[in-house]
Amino acid sequence: MTSIFQFEDYKDFFNHWVSTLPKQGHGEYRRVALALAVSTTMVSQVFRGDKELSLELACDLCEYLNLTEEETEYFLLLVEHRRAGSIKLKKRLQKQIKERREKAQKLENRLKKETEMSEEQRAVFYSSWMYSGVRILASCGGFNNAELIAQRLNLPRNQVQKILEFLLSHGLLVQKKDELHLGPTKTYIGSSNLLTVKHHQNWRLQAFNRMVQDDSKNLFYTGPMSLSHEAAELLRQEISNLLDQIFKVVPPTASETTRCLNIDWFEF
Repeated sequence: MTSIFQFEDYKDFFNHWVSTLPKQGHGEYRRVALALAVSTTMVSQVFRGDKELSLELACDLCEYLNLTEEETEYFLLLVEHRRAGSIKLKKRLQKQIKERREKAQKLENRLKKETEMSEEQRAVFYSSWMYSGVRILASCGGFNNAELIAQRLNLPRNQVQKILEFLLSHGLLVQKKDELHLGPTKTYIGSSNLLTVKHHQNWRLQAFNRMVQDDSKNLFYTGPMSLSHEAAELLRQEISNLLDQIFKVVPPTASETTRCLNIDWFEF
């Protein structure tokens, strides 16, 4: 998940990407060869030797890597630069590469200053539990790429890759030295926001799925009861106080594991 805009050579970027995969990408050249319908020898000659990708194969590789439109254009530009046959053309392409990198850097700096999601971004983020699930898991040590997160959450890698791109592009995650961390953008929404109901539903469904699993780490409690109005209000306040205490403890601690807290307290 290292940004392609940190590289000026497409081979360096690809080989670095492979090195971040589980088992340091063992067998990835073969998988790429199958996806591009070429031989593994040819892939090896490109990324370990002097052979260059054609623009057609480069375009297919970008699709395999799930690069965004901007990242794909930059990748193809790097390929053109490597394939350029004259110094004049190389200089022209190098200038374009520099401009693209500076543009990407400015966008990254702007995103760092954002602290609130727009309504459109909220609509995407709260459309599924996967966005907050991937975000929280990615902040834990050892889950720094789509492959590892997909395996842990039992989700398709391509889907996780797209979610990571969304989270990174909107400051919900940031990348520092190949590690993912929670970004500056806040995810809190008030109880009056219509998306709050969707957020609760998303995670309640995940709780239902976990209930059938025999796992001592999980705790589920359902306790219908009758009580006085005064006691009901007292307990509601106690639960609110408990939540205040929880969120005083959570933020300063290191991200090492993931948990979801659901508390249902309602009149029926």
